[in-house]
Amino acid sequence: MPRLLLAFALLVTTGVQAACPPVRIGYMDQDRPPYWLGKGAEVPEPAGVAVDYLRAAAAAAIPCPVQFVRLPANRLRIALQTGAIDYLPIEERAELPTEVTLPRDRNGVLDRSRAVHTSIIVLVRAADQLPADTITPRYFQGRVIGVPYGAPYADALRDAGIKVDEGGRDLESNVGKLKLKRVDGVALTVGAVNDMDQSIAERYGNEVVRLRVPLFSSNIWLATNPAYYAAHREQVESVWTWMATHQQELSSMMAKYSRK
Repeated sequence: MPRLLLAFALLVTTGVQAACPPVRIGYMDQDRPPYWLGKGAEVPEPAGVAVDYLRAAAAAAIPCPVQFVRLPANRLRIALQTGAIDYLPIEERAELPTEVTLPRDRNGVLDRSRAVHTSIIVLVRAADQLPADTITPRYFQGRVIGVPYGAPYADALRDAGIKVDEGGRDLESNVGKLKLKRVDGVALTVGAVNDMDQSIAERYGNEVVRLRVPLFSSNIWLATNPAYYAAHREQVESVWTWMATHQQELSSMMAKYSRK
């Protein structure tokens, strides 16, 4: 009898797994504390506040196991398009890719209420002693800003008359250029404008400071692909709705990384 029960349990478990394979959420393999921690394919623990937030969204809306997949930035959109991953955080840009599916309102317009709202901040050398009221977009016209490789706002900066160096793979390499005076500032995406202040102070002491005025505001959506959306529409819409109503949880999750 125990053997029969065990066999039945294995059959049921196998059937559930077959009917509900892992849902794969992709993200970049770069170290961008406190949002994404670690480098390479392995997902560390702790993984970063952005991963924690996506885990919470998945737990609330996805009835299947969730697997996080780290890939180089230039492979992520291809992985989403081909179905190698099912979800991918995508930052707003002038021309969003047509091969991904994003939340829309009743009129079919891109729904920014279901995005995570962000700001693009700039780090500068403390030795430059820029005034606290520096108007960041105006100051950097004609100057050089280092941005992470693949940053979606690079073209917008160029259009605004700002020179862009996008050769740096991560924050560390861009801050290195800043210290060597190869760039005049370093741009990066944050949730709240002060999210990275402690991390920057712990890493770079009093050498690097954040300008008070961001370059501009932006948005990040959790995108999927058309085939996955068609097959799991209710699930995807549920994830987007959860994100729209729980953005404030990012701040509380940040406390876990306040000393990382």
